[in-house]
Amino acid sequence: MKQVNRQNQYAEFSMTISTSRELWRYLFRGQKNSSEKLTRVEAFHDLIERQYAALQQENECIFGSISSLSRAWHWDRDTTSTFITDLEKFGAVSRYDIGKRAVLKLNCTIG
Repeated sequence: MKQVNRQNQYAEFSMTISTSRELWRYLFRGQKNSSEKLTRVEAFHDLIERQYAALQQENECIFGSISSLSRAWHWDRDTTSTFITDLEKFGAVSRYDIGKRAVLKLNCTIG
């Protein structure tokens, strides 16, 4: 009987999982970070909350700057900029800049 290497079997596929804001809030319930510096997951969750707040104010986008996100997350500007660029590559956010302001939009379905 031929064994299938499962790692190679799935290596060619990409998988996208839809989540909700409620799921993220559930996942973080009871979680306390011991440092002020946010993890990437916490920073992404912060973007979800910022997008939700923007939508409640009838804005489609999150307005700010890399510097303001850096301060909120306790990261340096290069790390923050790289993180946002990586999220763009994954298709999680869209970004354009107006001067020194970053305009971000989570690529999400609203319903």
